[in-house]
Amino acid sequence: MTATLLSLLALFTSGFVIFLSHGLINILLPLRLSIENASAGSIGMIMSMFSVGLLLGGIYTRRLIIRVGHIRVYSACAALAAISILICYLWLNEWVWAVMRILMGFCIASTNIVSDGWLSERATSETRARILATNQIVVLLAMFLGSFMINLADISDATLYIIAGLLLCGGVVPIAMGKATAPEVEDTAPMPIIKLIKTSPVGVTAVLICGFVLGSLLSMLPVYAGSKGIAGLNLSLLVGAAIIGGVVLQLPIGYLADRFERRKVMLNIVLFSMVCTLITPYILDFDLFIVSLVLISLSSGIVSSLYPLGIAETFDRLQQNEMGSAIGAMIIIYASGGIIGPYTVGLVMQHIGVDYFFTSLAIMQLVFAFFIVYRSRVRRSIPTEQQEAFVAQGGATGWVSTELDPRTEYVDTVTLSPEAQTAVDIAMIDPKLALKMVSILAKADPDHILDIAKAVAGVEGVDVTELYQRVNREDPDNQQELIQTIITATPDSTTDLVNMVFEEAESEDIAELATVMTEADPEHSLEIIEAATEAVIEDNPEVVVEIAEAYATSAATNLEEMRYADRLADDGDVEQTITDMVEMIAEKAPEHAEDVEAVIPDIDPFVEVSDDLDSDDNQPAESEEEASLDQEESTESEELATEASEEASKGSATDTPDDVSLDSNSDSKEALSDKKDEPKS
Repeated sequence: MTATLLSLLALFTSGFVIFLSHGLINILLPLRLSIENASAGSIGMIMSMFSVGLLLGGIYTRRLIIRVGHIRVYSACAALAAISILICYLWLNEWVWAVMRILMGFCIASTNIVSDGWLSERATSETRARILATNQIVVLLAMFLGSFMINLADISDATLYIIAGLLLCGGVVPIAMGKATAPEVEDTAPMPIIKLIKTSPVGVTAVLICGFVLGSLLSMLPVYAGSKGIAGLNLSLLVGAAIIGGVVLQLPIGYLADRFERRKVMLNIVLFSMVCTLITPYILDFDLFIVSLVLISLSSGIVSSLYPLGIAETFDRLQQNEMGSAIGAMIIIYASGGIIGPYTVGLVMQHIGVDYFFTSLAIMQLVFAFFIVYRSRVRRSIPTEQQEAFVAQGGATGWVSTELDPRTEYVDTVTLSPEAQTAVDIAMIDPKLALKMVSILAKADPDHILDIAKAVAGVEGVDVTELYQRVNREDPDNQQELIQTIITATPDSTTDLVNMVFEEAESEDIAELATVMTEADPEHSLEIIEAATEAVIEDNPEVVVEIAEAYATSAATNLEEMRYADRLADDGDVEQTITDMVEMIAEKAPEHAEDVEAVIPDIDPFVEVSDDLDSDDNQPAESEEEASLDQEESTESEELATEASEEASKGSATDTPDDVSLDSNSDSKEALSDKKDEPKS
C-alpha cells in the first residue's frame, strides 16, 4: 500500500497545491467584497456561483475528457482558474466576479474529476478506500492551510491574487512532468432526481441541507466575522476550524452510524449541531474565542458528515449497479444546496441583520430534524446490521468520488498479458488458429491459461465449446473455473456450452456443475437447471433432487450474502425461478416432485425476511396491537396450512405423486384464502 501511495505522490502534490489556492480564494473574495461595501446579498450571490460552476463541471467535464484527454483538461482548467482569480483583482465588478466564480467552480470540479480518474486507474478493489481517504485528507488539509495565507498580505493588494494564481498554475507542474497515462472514461448519466428522491427522501435531503448550510457557513462566515471585528489570524482560525471539523468528526460519526440506526444518529447529531450553532454568537460576544472555535468545528463537522450520511442512507435503498449514477445526482443536489444557501443567508443578513447568520443556519437544521422525524413515522429503517457502510467524504470540497468509493461496483482494468493479447489479435483474424494457439499455451503455461481463455472467448467468431474442450483436455483439474470464466465472458453462449458439458459429464457431477453455471450466469438459471434435468432424467432421475437442492442451497447462500437492496431486488427472481423449477421437475419426473419440494423450504426464510423488511416502506410503523394481531393471524395461517397438508397426505393413497404435490399446495392456498375472508373477532 505504501508503494501505491508513493506512486501517486505527484498527483497528491498537484491536488494539494491547487486546493491550497482554493482555500485562500474562499476567504479572500468575501473579505474583499466586504471592504468594497458590497451588500451581504450580493456577496452571497457571488459566492453561490461557485456551486453553479461545480454543477456544470460535473455535467460536462467527462465529455471534454473524452474529446481532448485528461492532461489537457487538467492543465486548461488550472490555467483558467488562475485567470479567473486575476481578473477578479483587475476588474472589480459584481457581475464579472459572479461569472469568474462560475468559471472557478467549473475548473475545480474538472480537476477533481480528472484526478479521480487517475487515482482510480492505480487503485484496486483492496486499495481504493485508502486512496480515497488519503486524497480527502490532502485536499482538506490544503484548504485548511490556505485559509491562513490570507495573512501574508493586505486584502486590497494584488499580492494575494497573484499568489493564488501562481499556486493554480504551479499545481499543473507535478502532473505535466510525470508519466500520467490516460484512463478510460465513461460519460455516465446521473440518476433522475425524482427517482432518487422517491428512493431515499432522507438521504437526498441530508445532502441538500449539507450543501445549503456548509456552503453558507464557509462563504459568509468571513463576512459575519468582519462585522464583529474578527480579522487576521483569528479569522483564519475561525474558518480553519470550520474546515478541520469536517475531517475530525467524520470518524466518530461514522462509527456511530455503522452501529446504530442511521436516521436516529442523524437526528441526534443535527439537534446537537443546531444547539452549537445557536449559542456560538453569544460565546463570541463574551470573548470566549477558543470555545467558539470548538463550537464552530463541532457544528461544521456534523453538517459536513451529512453528505456521506445522506449518501449511505441512499445507498441502503439502491442496487450496487445504480450507485455510480446516484452519486452523479447527489453532486447535483449538493450543488443546488450550495447555490441556494449562500444567497438566501446573504439576503437574511442584509435585510434582517448580520446577527441572524447563525440563526438562519440553525433553522435549516431544525427543519431537517423535523423531516427526519416525519420520515421515521412513514418508512421503517432497515436493520442496523444491513445498513450500508459509512465512507468518509469531504463535504467542504463539494465533490464525491464515484470510482474510488469502495461501495460501488469495481471494474477491473487489468491489462492483458502479452500472450493473451497475441491470442486475441490472432483470434480477430483467424479464430481457428487462435484456438490451436490456446491449446499450445495450455500445455506451456497452465497457470495463466484461464486469463487467456477469458480474453479469447470474448472475441466474436470464436467457438467457445471448442475453446472449452481444448483447455479442459489439457487442464481438467480447473474445469469449474474454466466454465465460470467462459460463461462470464460470453453469457450469450451459455446454452451451447451447458449442453455440451452435461453431455460429457458424469451423473454424479451434474448437480455441482449446474450450481457453478447458475452462479456464473444467474439470468439463465432455469435453462441451466432444465438442461441438467434433461441430462439425467432417463438414466438417473433421482439426481434431479440433488440438482434442485444444490441450486436452492446456493441461492439461499447468495441471498444471505447480498446487500439489503440487492437481495430485495433479486429474491423475487430467485423465488420465481424455484417455482418454475419445481413445476418443471414435477412435469418431467413426477415421482420425485415431493422430494424436490422437501429441499426447497431452506430458502424460504430469506425470501420472507426480505419481503417483511420492505413491505411497509410507505406505511406508518404499526402499533403493538396491530403487530399482535398480525402475529395471531400468522400463527393461525400456519396451523391451517399444516392441517391442510396433513389432509392432503392422508388422501395421497389414491392420488398420484404429481397430484399430491399440486393438490396439497392448492388445498393450503384455498384454506388460507377462506381464513382471510373470515371476519376478525
